[in-house]
Amino acid sequence: MSSIQLSLNETRNRVDSPELRRLLAANPLAQFPTLITPDGSVMTETAAIVLYLNDRHGHQTPWGTSTLTPGQLASFYRWLVFLPANVFSTVTHMEYPARFVTIPVDSPVDSDLIHGWVKEAGKKRRADAWLILEEHLGKMTKREEAKPFLLGTEHPNMLDIYVTLLAHWSPHPRYTWLAENCPTIIENCKKTIATSAVVRDTFEENGCDAFMGKASHSKKLDEIP
Repeated sequence: MSSIQLSLNETRNRVDSPELRRLLAANPLAQFPTLITPDGSVMTETAAIVLYLNDRHGHQTPWGTSTLTPGQLASFYRWLVFLPANVFSTVTHMEYPARFVTIPVDSPVDSDLIHGWVKEAGKKRRADAWLILEEHLGKMTKREEAKPFLLGTEHPNMLDIYVTLLAHWSPHPRYTWLAENCPTIIENCKKTIATSAVVRDTFEENGCDAFMGKASHSKKLDEIP
């Protein structure tokens, strides 16, 4: 990508603060990332932000989509929407199951048990989604003309980076599950990290070092109850 000037405002918790109030003013759901563009427009949803930045800054760079074939471009859009819709969305099911079920006060079934069912359904959906992507990658790598990255390109693009990010911040399934069931995804993540010093440094600075031969980040997530 070309050089982009960015002002970062972090909101680390849900406690009332100037940072949280500013986030709520821009995005009532208080979700991140939330991007405010130079003209004051508000961008939410990671996939939408990726597409916006690609359109604004990615052309004629190895990270952009201008050199993709029609088939690769179709896959780029497909997987960029598939991932937040089917993988990242399950974070909410597993961390906030009470949002998805209203339990009557006189229910004979314990609320923790019901919430546990919601969590387990989220885990299964996430695993199924990772396996669908793994199957796609497996077919790509078997082609004679296959290149190392997700879309069959010689250089990673924003989709490869997004997959690598989700693989880091996906507490369920654990890293052991991904390594055992999705080895092609794990290998793609390692290659993506190794390709660019900027990408590698950015991931490492934010504690996402599981695909750099380090165990600190994956160990931290595996210890989450």
